[in-house]
Amino acid sequence: LSNHRDAYKYLNDQTLRLMNKGYTMTEISEMIKLPEKLDQDWALRGYYGSVSHNVKAIYQKYLGWYDSNPANLNPLPPEDSAKKYVEYMGGSKAIIKKAREAYNKGDYRWAAEVMNKVVFAEPNNTEAKNLQADILEQLGYQSENGTWRNEYLMGAYELRNGVIKTTATTASPDTLTAMTSDMIL
Repeated sequence: LSNHRDAYKYLNDQTLRLMNKGYTMTEISEMIKLPEKLDQDWALRGYYGSVSHNVKAIYQKYLGWYDSNPANLNPLPPEDSAKKYVEYMGGSKAIIKKAREAYNKGDYRWAAEVMNKVVFAEPNNTEAKNLQADILEQLGYQSENGTWRNEYLMGAYELRNGVIKTTATTASPDTLTAMTSDMIL
């Protein structure tokens, strides 16, 4: 417990220090690493959260979502922005070719970022969706963090198979009938 306390204090203090130096949330999340003593504690491994994830949450707690870059103050919605990016970058075929090269080099984060534009711009582009799914799978396989791994792998699944249709509850009607109101609530 004391190591957890120390880790969260360290992350909070270092995030604030770097915020005060003018770094953005994303920059800070790439800069902070736990000290060796804490980094070696298996209970502090990024199985659920991660240093990157926690740093971003700390930043957002104190400064909110806005990073003080005026270009990010009022961005276009993802679909509109993506269409313009794809046109600006020479069309989806050119982007897919470059993204596939990045994928083959193991530059998955960048490949995911650029392919995201193509998928948003052309949601019916099967080649783009399949490449993005391949990229997200690689990110998922490499992620120690369970929540990130699940997001990556579920994103890949949905790109290939569509969004799973679910009902509002996981309990069957028989189960709900057998439960008291207190148990349900």
